[in-house]
Amino acid sequence: MKVKSSIKSGAEYLCTKLGDVVTAIQQVAVVKGLAMWEVERNIGAGIKRRLIVSERKLIALAAMPA
Repeated sequence: MKVKSSIKSGAEYLCTKLGDVVTAIQQVAVVKGLAMWEVERNIGAGIKRRLIVSERKLIALAAMPA
């Protein structure tokens, strides 16, 4: 089941859980009414790690102050 979300696949977001920039891959589940997203984070030298976080933990980079 999909939930209407402002998160876009392929866009970059700041993940407050990790404190790092991640790329949203796809919505994978709904837990207690919140969309859960699979995100990918670059660790370094081509190493990427995927994990699942709540859409509440993702902040659009454009919305952040400079």
